[in-house]
Amino acid sequence: MSGHRRTLVAVGAALGLAAVAVWTLRPAPGAGPRLRPDDAALVERGRQVYAQHCAACHGARLEGQADWRSRGADGLLPAPPHDASGHTWHHPDAQLIAITKLGVAKAAGLSDYRSAMPAYEGVLGDEDIVAVLSFIKAQWPPAIRAKHDEVNAAAR
Repeated sequence: MSGHRRTLVAVGAALGLAAVAVWTLRPAPGAGPRLRPDDAALVERGRQVYAQHCAACHGARLEGQADWRSRGADGLLPAPPHDASGHTWHHPDAQLIAITKLGVAKAAGLSDYRSAMPAYEGVLGDEDIVAVLSFIKAQWPPAIRAKHDEVNAAAR
């Protein structure tokens, strides 16, 4: 085999190995950042972020605003609770992260939807978003956390 041909074979083999590596290392569908409610340091960071950015609307105890299922005079829904009585745990991690980062309308692909919920992209980094949502999940009773884990499993 000529030197040129050996070089072509070697380059082809290297490209093939690189393609296999990229294929096997790419995230599985539904993969991405996950909430970590058992990570004490992250939950504490999330508690601080929540107090600064979320508690004014969602409540210091995650209780949300009164009558949160009914639109106000402005046509907007009040902030929902993030405790076990709310619907936060009905959504998989990826969706909660997207809503927090992008806002409800963009995350849900709804061009005409109006929400009082701001988008936190450019305000909070991804790890702060995961931290605050991990803090929220850490406050749920074990049965609700287990149900949320099932929601995540079904989303994968």
